[in-house]
Amino acid sequence: MKNSIKVLIAAMVICVQGTRLQAQTTNKTTGIYITEQDFKTGKLSYTLGAGDKLLLNDFLNGKNVTIISHGQKTRLAKSQMYGYSQNGQSYRFYQGEVYRVLDTTGFTLYSHNQLAQQGKGLKQVESYFYSIDAATPVFNLTIDNIDKSFAAQTDFKYSVNSFFQQGGNLMTYDKVNRQYQIKYLYMEYKHAAAPQHAAL
Repeated sequence: MKNSIKVLIAAMVICVQGTRLQAQTTNKTTGIYITEQDFKTGKLSYTLGAGDKLLLNDFLNGKNVTIISHGQKTRLAKSQMYGYSQNGQSYRFYQGEVYRVLDTTGFTLYSHNQLAQQGKGLKQVESYFYSIDAATPVFNLTIDNIDKSFAAQTDFKYSVNSFFQQGGNLMTYDKVNRQYQIKYLYMEYKHAAAPQHAAL
């Protein structure tokens, strides 16, 4: 009987600790990446907890973000940080704009909402971009830009041109293999370019 009570108490303690750990982990999903290296390693600064706020100040291309934590306001210049994470999704600041990070395998894909003429008015349209790595400039995702950025990787460049003939959608996503088709082509190129070791 005493052993049963001890086991029950131990189980309750483990459950309580697990709940606390889960709450702490959940609270740490929003924060700031100060540097590109922070982004690569997943290191968040100014981590926000329950009740804290991250204000992006996007109106009129605001140059700062505001963090409100425990009633205290902290302002940080967008130009002095890599980006931020919110609800498990990462974003990068580039030239005052916010780019949502979609995929970092091989090179980085982003999406960004832009105002575009739609019918009689302007509407938000999702556009797509890329950068060679997390530190380099962001470019529109077009075949011409891919040709320029990957000029030395001719096999990849030619496979993109062949696969997406007549301006096909460069952001086509393969749901079965859970990857963007352009990333599949890039990883195939990298695999073929890697030195092949002879079987022993």
